[in-house]
Amino acid sequence: MNDIQKFQADIKRIIKHDRADNGGVYDGVRASKTIAELFISSNKDCQGLAQSISELWLSRVTASAKPDEEPTETNLSWLFDVQEFLDGTLSGDTVLTKADFSELRDLIDYEAEDLPVDMLTSMMNTVMDHDAL
Repeated sequence: MNDIQKFQADIKRIIKHDRADNGGVYDGVRASKTIAELFISSNKDCQGLAQSISELWLSRVTASAKPDEEPTETNLSWLFDVQEFLDGTLSGDTVLTKADFSELRDLIDYEAEDLPVDMLTSMMNTVMDHDAL
């Protein structure tokens, strides 16, 4: 199992346990907040950036027309692709749009001085590859 598969499995576990640990009542926002905490803790090399990204992701989740049904597959796919982006393993088949890469670029710019140079270089190269500079 690679890192992204473990991350995906951990998220499925969070969703499952949210219902089980709360008397069978699922709260999508509560589960999403726990997922955001996992995302931050999974990115120790760039926690400030991970915090900013998780806030962006949570804002999308809470703005949903049906927040109790979150996170949707679309929102999870976005988070998985961002995790791959941070890991430097993002494939060409991504749900991230040019606008997403522009937002990520802005967050990276803000956190740049706290990021490892190799990670910063990899992320900015990916941003450039997606014409978002």
